[in-house]
Amino acid sequence: MRLYANVLHATLTALLMLLDILFGSANVRAEQPAVAQMRHWPAEKILPPEPGRKACWRRVYNAKHLAAHPRQKVTKLTFFLRVTGYDAGGNFVFKNQDHIFYNFAFLLQRRGDKRALTTAGDCLGEKTADCVVDCDGGKVTIDKLPSGDGLSISLDINGIAFGGDCDTTTGTWVKPGADDKVFHLDPVPAKACETLDKKYFGDWDEKPGQ
Repeated sequence: MRLYANVLHATLTALLMLLDILFGSANVRAEQPAVAQMRHWPAEKILPPEPGRKACWRRVYNAKHLAAHPRQKVTKLTFFLRVTGYDAGGNFVFKNQDHIFYNFAFLLQRRGDKRALTTAGDCLGEKTADCVVDCDGGKVTIDKLPSGDGLSISLDINGIAFGGDCDTTTGTWVKPGADDKVFHLDPVPAKACETLDKKYFGDWDEKPGQ
């Protein structure tokens, strides 16, 4: 997982630099080097931009719901979101961060398939919180529900890949279906996402800087 974390941070840093160039903030920093600038992500309205913050949501559709929606294939979803802070040198920190990223992990199950599909990546975007899987692995868009602390997950038209990597396989793709486009998840204790957290990000918390 440490290799995953290092590659992920390098990819995100390169993306951040590209966004800075495209939207002009790189020039602002050049003119005002003493002013620290923190990029703001759309996911901040879902989870405060504080390194170490974590949140978990889940939805398990019961037999009654699935009987009423026969074209729905998805039966269970678990979504994990966390805030990761870095210092100027790219080291993982809990405070005095130079910049932050929102990481996610996602679990999904479907009718007739006992496998629990999982994937992970980062929630970026300019106007919407687009949670993207590396190496063209697709995305979902998340948003806070109008009332309460629930989460809305919208499948991208091209879908999202589960279980893939950047070298050997593209994984299992899940795309929107007739009744599989937008899902509303309920908040649950962060511990409910502990398995996802450890699977994708477990060693990031071993020796963080301060």
